[in-house]
Amino acid sequence: MRIVYLVLFLISGCYLLSSSSPQKQMIEGKIYTTGNEPFVELAIESKDGKVYLISKNSPVYKSLWENQGRYVLIEVERKETKGMEKGKFVVKSFKVLEK
Repeated sequence: MRIVYLVLFLISGCYLLSSSSPQKQMIEGKIYTTGNEPFVELAIESKDGKVYLISKNSPVYKSLWENQGRYVLIEVERKETKGMEKGKFVVKSFKVLEK
């Protein structure tokens, strides 16, 4: 019986460690704007056709705005969870790709 508890304890510990560690999410795609004035938003379309909206709270938002139409590799810090930016990606950094 002790062995069962020990195994369950080890498994739950491994699960908690793996779920709490932040994982980098990298997305490669084309930066563009979407929407109509005055509600224009910045987005990235990945190679597989998925579109992700970019939060205005991103530290590199202004730089991404200046690189519209270019292919970039972005590093996503997190996904917004509250307010008007809910569901949008907060971009930590990006790299312009040559295409």
